[in-house]
Amino acid sequence: MHIVIGILLLIAGVIFPLAMLFWLNGRMSRQPALSPRQVGLILTFNGVLPVGLITLGVGLLSPRVWTSSVVRTASFTALAASAALLIAWVAMQAKGGDNER
Repeated sequence: MHIVIGILLLIAGVIFPLAMLFWLNGRMSRQPALSPRQVGLILTFNGVLPVGLITLGVGLLSPRVWTSSVVRTASFTALAASAALLIAWVAMQAKGGDNER
């Protein structure tokens, strides 16, 4: 079962950044416009989450790779940073965005 989950995580880690860029492209043409800080958070999230998904997927596929503390640390750090970025973005959306330009 962990092999299937590992493969799905790898697929999600590859597809997610492309899907997020297509979503962002559509979102940038609508009003109200995103603030530069929101765009920065979205792009940072778009770069960090796939790293966590791919390292976790590779770790699930190969127990030898998962025993490396570097891979585990990178995976959990990237996923924790992704969660923090997502929380920051939701909090920024809840307060009405950031109107500073």
